[in-house]
Amino acid sequence: RCEEEDVEMTEDAYAVLTRIGLETSLRYAIQLITAASLVARKRKGAEVGVEDIKRVYSLFLDESRSTQYMREYQEAFLFNELREHLGTL
Repeated sequence: RCEEEDVEMTEDAYAVLTRIGLETSLRYAIQLITAASLVARKRKGAEVGVEDIKRVYSLFLDESRSTQYMREYQEAFLFNELREHLGTL
């Protein structure tokens, strides 16, 4: 995918991205490539490094972390108020 998008990446960044792909999904890891490339360009880097991968990993949640986040903060979301309102009817 890096070749297709003309993205240069350090070996360490490849290793981190591979691990992310194994622990989450290949689709998620591939999507991080483009975002990490943009982060690297913004910092005027010639190639994507581990820090770029870490940055986009912290910004974009995979399905598992997204679900966990929703569970932890479900009381703060609007749909919780709707459920409470429907329960009183």
